[in-house]
Amino acid sequence: MATLPESTAQHEINAALFCGFSDRDFMVRSLAAWPEGRLLITDDPQLLPEIPAAQRLAYAGLGVQTLPFDPEHALARLREALGGRDGVQAVLIDMSWALVAMMGVAAVEHWGNLAERIGAETGLAVVSLYNRQRLIEEQLQSAFRAHQQFLAPSGLYENPYWMPRELLRESTLDEQLGFMLGRVVPDFAGQSFFRTFDKAAARGASPDWVDQSAPLLAMPGQRDRWHIHCLGPLRVFVEGYREVDWQTAGSAPRKTKTLFAYLLNAGEKGAHADQIGELLWQGTESEKTKRARLHHTVAMLRKTLGSADAVLRMGDYYRLNVPPGSLVDITTFEQLCRRALSLARHGKEDAAFAVYFEAERLYAGDLFADLPLDYLATETEDWIMPRRTWLREMAMRVLYDLSKLLRRYRRHAEALHWSQKAIAMDPTSEAANAEAMRVFHAMGRPAAMHRQYRQYRKAMASLGEDREGVEIRAVYDELCRSLDRLTPGQRKTKELAIR
Repeated sequence: MATLPESTAQHEINAALFCGFSDRDFMVRSLAAWPEGRLLITDDPQLLPEIPAAQRLAYAGLGVQTLPFDPEHALARLREALGGRDGVQAVLIDMSWALVAMMGVAAVEHWGNLAERIGAETGLAVVSLYNRQRLIEEQLQSAFRAHQQFLAPSGLYENPYWMPRELLRESTLDEQLGFMLGRVVPDFAGQSFFRTFDKAAARGASPDWVDQSAPLLAMPGQRDRWHIHCLGPLRVFVEGYREVDWQTAGSAPRKTKTLFAYLLNAGEKGAHADQIGELLWQGTESEKTKRARLHHTVAMLRKTLGSADAVLRMGDYYRLNVPPGSLVDITTFEQLCRRALSLARHGKEDAAFAVYFEAERLYAGDLFADLPLDYLATETEDWIMPRRTWLREMAMRVLYDLSKLLRRYRRHAEALHWSQKAIAMDPTSEAANAEAMRVFHAMGRPAAMHRQYRQYRKAMASLGEDREGVEIRAVYDELCRSLDRLTPGQRKTKELAIR
């Protein structure tokens, strides 16, 4: 049983500072408690430039820039860095290294544990700086789990959702709840909320039909979370960062992988055995044979995932038993897209660029791109194509929105790259083709603009469509009219200037 720590030891500071990195005044006022003796870990020379080079440490000095993040390696390197410097009072770290999709969520949580250990060992304050313009929901939630306090110009505030690592590893749920109550209501701090007899009474009687830890923001439980990459080829990481090998002896890898994807798509409700049988053995076997084959395939999937509990059976239904806190790239991708669009809409172009690029990197291809075509639908169920189409359209929007932003900055060559990449995904996309035409127009390349429009019409004709869309025709006509207003000399001057 863990010894309950004090609600907050004043000398132990593991704080998160959420701020726009462009808001220098907010950041400086928040850090006013440490005017000197600051060690800043960052690769950004523009961040807190008043801190001299001797008190700055690049990411490479800790090895944090490589994911998956190795906290023990980083801890050893940080100890070395602190041992070679005198007068350090606070460690400040720019958390931009961890604001990457999916893997970064776990990195933030591991860093929180590391910061807690450093603070306990040395008595130094550890302040993690988060660029709030780049944060998405998953990353903010992981920061809530990772840090004991929040820092702002008005002071240091206790995080009511944080729990120390020893409490997470070794305590009972009763003790965890008592600790959280003590952080909110100081009268209960340090007290045992339940009597000894009450703690033991009827423990284990709960059937655990629902995940009781789900509503809490505390760290995930004993089961290691999965990292599930659905965009592009299906990849699953279990037991930390071990990638699942679908080539399990005795299995049919394509069916095993499809079963995983199908159950993941079914969610908590699961999927009926008859539906699964119809998907994997479409009209080729008797129902009895399908059930027998399904039983074997489920066993192979459990073996592949490394746990007999990875797939649960409830009567005629099967469902994936995904560990709490697991991460699915689709969720992260949607959050990145929303954040980037919001930043761009509110004129935060520089911040939007970073988030757009992260979304583009995360989109590795069509949803479940390596599943066999035969398994994408049955006679009665189109289980994947609508979502696949929606995600592809969102990925294309990321690309041509990137092009629009770059075009505003007159970075035309880069803009053209992204608009053409969107067209490669769907040659009939009106928005992508219209953006490419606008880029050619801005570059002073009218011939290329006309050629792009012809290529669009040719792509439409290949699908049996004789007429172009109304919107793209309007864009094309508008661009042509603007060209008509230029004299030959003006066109030539524009072309030469941009070249």
